[in-house]
Amino acid sequence: MAAQLDDAGAHATVPAANPPRSTISCAEYSKRFTHPLLRSFFGEGGSAQLAALALVLMFAWLTERDAGYAIGGSQAIIGLIADNLRNLGGRLRTGAPVEKILVERDTAVGVRLASGETIAADWVISAADGHATTDRLLGGRYGDVSDHTLKAFPSYLQVSLGVARDLSQQPGYMIRVLDRPLVIDPGTELSQLAFRFFHFDPSFAPPGKTAVTSFIPTENWEFWMRLRQSDLTRYQAEKQRIADAVIACLERSLPDIRRVIELIDVSSPATVIRYTNNWRGSYEGWLLTPGAGYRPLRNTLPGLRHFLMAGQWVMPGGGLPSGLFTARSAIQAVCRADRVPFLWRGAISRARKVLKATA
Repeated sequence: MAAQLDDAGAHATVPAANPPRSTISCAEYSKRFTHPLLRSFFGEGGSAQLAALALVLMFAWLTERDAGYAIGGSQAIIGLIADNLRNLGGRLRTGAPVEKILVERDTAVGVRLASGETIAADWVISAADGHATTDRLLGGRYGDVSDHTLKAFPSYLQVSLGVARDLSQQPGYMIRVLDRPLVIDPGTELSQLAFRFFHFDPSFAPPGKTAVTSFIPTENWEFWMRLRQSDLTRYQAEKQRIADAVIACLERSLPDIRRVIELIDVSSPATVIRYTNNWRGSYEGWLLTPGAGYRPLRNTLPGLRHFLMAGQWVMPGGGLPSGLFTARSAIQAVCRADRVPFLWRGAISRARKVLKATA
């Protein structure tokens, strides 16, 4: 059985000004349906623990065209932000891991890089993983962001396929219900797999070809970390096993798909941690669970001056928009403290005029 959604892909969501609270999760909400496909869609997978209100608001934003998919993915948005930073005189350094946040008399005064270089600063704003920031970069002296009542998003595996075929006749998003559960790792069994066909984004593949992904949530990030560290051969074999299972599932909808797959790439929670240092391999920080609300968390640490945090660890729900909102709040706080005007209304007004002119 296959459940298909015509909507093309992932969406950016914008928190409401006076957000309400949800009292039930998607898993609880799913019990109101009698059809097995609807029950499994809402009640299983990575969104099962989310507050049901989160989905309602997402559909509302999409309907009002306040949310959507950015062609080119998040990298396209990030590129525009980076270009704007440089145009405004900012300097962006990449490939320079921070080893420590420097503190003098309970005031952040700069950072030390892994190379040994130190960079002095009037303010330090961390958009890095919350736990890595408080535990590793600050040595745990000012608390730990993981000491929180909120629950983090799970980690995940992702099977990415490069398919030498135009799959534009497929839905942007498809769920296949499995005949029997698929064991991902100890403690993780799935009864369905979801697929995304990126035929709607020409930047993902050359003409006549399609990028396809399957996102597989798991809480057992430790299994994948230990396996990669202790037995790399078995680690690769386990990733291949998952890829084979995903392709076999996809073949039920597209029987001859295997022979036109040109590229297979599998990432695991160990991959997420290696590239992002995200706590437990979480992919979006804190879950929007029932009762959590949408308001940002505190972006300062007790007893530490001239330091702020931004990103998914200070905004439940995570995602790219949370980085933008919390970064703006952090810069506003710096401007208030330094008595410098924060100019943004003019920029928003100009952006709205451009949007109206191109609508």
